[in-house]
Formats: sequence, structure tokens, C-alpha cells
Amino acid sequence: MSELIALVPFGLFVVWIVFIFFTKKGRNLMFGGAIIKTWDGITGKRKLISTQVKVHAVDVTPTVRVVGLEIRNASIGSYQMVPISLSAADALALASLLEEAVAYQAARHPDKPTAQSGNTSNA
Repeated sequence: MSELIALVPFGLFVVWIVFIFFTKKGRNLMFGGAIIKTWDGITGKRKLISTQVKVHAVDVTPTVRVVGLEIRNASIGSYQMVPISLSAADALALASLLEEAVAYQAARHPDKPTAQSGNTSNA
């Protein structure tokens, strides 16, 4: 009987993790508001690690809206989800930095093609 009582907190912890990571209501809690729309993101694989980035429109309050980035890393026996909430200005700044990085790499190596979509290898 004491073994069963010891397993109750562990079972509750597992249910909480499944709720947070795998349900929309759980992701709403992590972003601090209601996810209004989700855009399919990109997926990259490197050896045994798979990384996925999704973009969300999140209403925190009726007057506060943010852009949410959901970054998921998964491998054998491991799972991690990191939510990042950005203001509209910060999201535009991030988009600009990404465009600058792509332009820099294209100008630095004009003879080499860029990596294929979904490839996050740093070889």
C-alpha cells in the first residue's frame, strides 16, 4: 500500500507534463494567454535530436497581443519545449536579424548553395 502512495505524486507529475506539453490549454498556460492561431514551423534534425519551431499569435489580455515562439527539442528519452513571448517590435527585430544572417552567409560564400530547408547541421 505504501508503494502505491509513493507512486501517486509521480503519476500526478506525469499527467501534468503530458497536459502542459501535448494540449493546447497547456501551451496557453505556458504562453500566459490564449493561442489564437498557429503557423506550421520548421523542423530540423541533427543526428538523434529533432528540433521544431512553431509560431503562435497569442492574446494575453484583450489589449495585449504577443507573438509566441514554441521551440521543441526531442530525442530518444528526452523532450523539451521552450515558449518565448515576443512583442510585435521584438518579433520584427528577430525577423530582420534572421534576414541579415542569411544575406551575410550568401554574400560570404556566393559559390556555395545554402543548406536545404529543415537542415540544421553545423557540419
